[in-house]
Amino acid sequence: MRQVPDDSGQSTIRLLALEHLDASQVAVVEKTPHGALAVGISAGKPFAVSNRCRHLFASLGSGRVTSEGCLECPRHAALYDVDTGEMVRGPQGAFKPLAGAVKATTGARSLKTFPVEVRDGAIWLVD
Repeated sequence: MRQVPDDSGQSTIRLLALEHLDASQVAVVEKTPHGALAVGISAGKPFAVSNRCRHLFASLGSGRVTSEGCLECPRHAALYDVDTGEMVRGPQGAFKPLAGAVKATTGARSLKTFPVEVRDGAIWLVD
């Protein structure tokens, strides 16, 4: 991970080369100043959010970005808005009957979002 000042003097950290994103359009970046992050591209824009699902703490970087641009949890298919971190759909499958309760309790806490940009073929964290 490389930290460099950008043109404005802000500190930036290279998180992930775009070529390392597969069809899921998201990956886990383990070592950042904010801990592990789920980093990817949604609707053509880069994003970085905290890596753990609010339901059962699955790694969101192991999930996928849906065609609607949401980040989907790999374990129970909860959906997150990558711009706000908000859980927009609770867990599915066996947990679907509890989805509303999960969304209203642990899911009510949005994921942390972090400012990022694409530059030089990579996603950079802007601190």
